Amino acid sequence: MKNQALIISLIGILILLFIINSAEPKNTEISSINEKMINKNIKITGEVTSLKSYENNFTIITLKDKTGEIEIICTCLEIKENSNLEAIGKVGKYKQEFQLEADKIKIFKIP
Repeated sequence: MKNQALIISLIGILILLFIINSAEPKNTEISSINEKMINKNIKITGEVTSLKSYENNFTIITLKDKTGEIEIICTCLEIKENSNLEAIGKVGKYKQEFQLEADKIKIFKIP
């Protein structure tokens, strides 16, 4: 009887962990990003206004929505200026500016 209860509890915990890890965050406006969001996952959508590629296979994208702009750091190669995209990642801060370390990028429109 104790073994069954333990197994059911472990299965429940694993299901909860799977749901938490697979759920996407709600879309966030860039202007609403604040100190409380540092190290938290968010989702933002906007238009790419500039790209800077570096030798270490990482890119800095400037993404703009109707409320502001933010830099996104990723290891993505197929993105072009004026593309519309959605980025999910962790909020960070560099030189007193917020940035997003992207885990997942989805391109909606490629010019």
